[in-house]
Amino acid sequence: MRGGTAFAIVKHLVMGLMGIGIALTGCAGDPPADGAPLTQVPASRVARLATGANICRWFRYPDPATDPHFNGYIGAEEMKMMRQMGLRHVRLCVAPAVFLDDSDKILPARLAQVDAAIRKFQAADLAVVLDIHNEDRTRLETAGPKREAFKAMWAQLARHYAGWDPEMLILEIVNEPVFDNKESEWFALQKELVQIIREAAPRHTIMASGPNWGGIWGLGKLEPLEDKNIIYSFHCYDPFAFTHQSATWSSNNVKPLKKVPYPSSPELVAPLMEGLPADAQALLKTYGEERWDRARMAKNFAQAIDWGKKHQAALYCGEFGVYPVAAEPEARARWFRDFGSVLKENGVGWAVWGWDEGFGLNRKKVDGKPVVDAVVAEALGLRP
Repeated sequence: MRGGTAFAIVKHLVMGLMGIGIALTGCAGDPPADGAPLTQVPASRVARLATGANICRWFRYPDPATDPHFNGYIGAEEMKMMRQMGLRHVRLCVAPAVFLDDSDKILPARLAQVDAAIRKFQAADLAVVLDIHNEDRTRLETAGPKREAFKAMWAQLARHYAGWDPEMLILEIVNEPVFDNKESEWFALQKELVQIIREAAPRHTIMASGPNWGGIWGLGKLEPLEDKNIIYSFHCYDPFAFTHQSATWSSNNVKPLKKVPYPSSPELVAPLMEGLPADAQALLKTYGEERWDRARMAKNFAQAIDWGKKHQAALYCGEFGVYPVAAEPEARARWFRDFGSVLKENGVGWAVWGWDEGFGLNRKKVDGKPVVDAVVAEALGLRP
């Protein structure tokens, strides 16, 4: 069905029903009824991944790391609110440090809590991307026991989830693999991990990504895998001078930036230059000269979109957002509006970072009820 009339019909129908989807060059119609492995990403799963949010703090940096937290961090009413807002899926971030014991074995009690969370989301009509959110580069980049344990973990997870509805659960190999200057090692390891998962779970869609922090540049280096039931993820926080202004944990050149404009131009950034360190001035100068606006954003995304078209591969933007502490609301709204509209125009679905962290919807409890950042929600076409 690649590129043919039948595929064109599927694409037209899905886009008409969804208004947005994942780059559809690599997807087919509904999956066959038998148990055979799939040869394309089903369009029904593409539709589920149209709009989403990362669940950042349930099984990643839990505070506190107690059973009440793991059992009830997000309740049924909040999940209902998420669906009513217009979200169709969540990307559930599960950190190995939370999920595994000291010998890198899956904790049975924690697995049961992850299972319960997934079932609750699915009961609220929210599909789940199970994201193994590794932030310890040595776990995968260094050959040895930890890497082998990671393979064993996925073999166990694939067997465990093989009987779960593949329309509502997608398996993401790992968050933001890096492998700088040794990308070929990631290509080989990812291929092996896909084979391990596929052996036990022949019908689940797998989410893969390129090296170099899973960004657009890394995706461009990746050769598609032979398995065709795969969605390729990329993350994007461009332009960095805008999205990470005043981020205290980030590079020194963004820490002093405040009220950075979007769109950008030399004239708009000029008033911010006085008193900044040289490295911050240089970053801001470049940002102004690059004239970031919707057209520049579309050009940036074209690297990924073109890769997807070339390889007939389905695409997904798994993370994006703006640190809000020093960014003006109007500028943030313009950035999110442009970001979301360019993805929609190209049929790429997304999960904003995050539901419960400040770069995105930043859900807070007010008088016991969840409230999201209306600036972000409205800019992305959601109903806060």
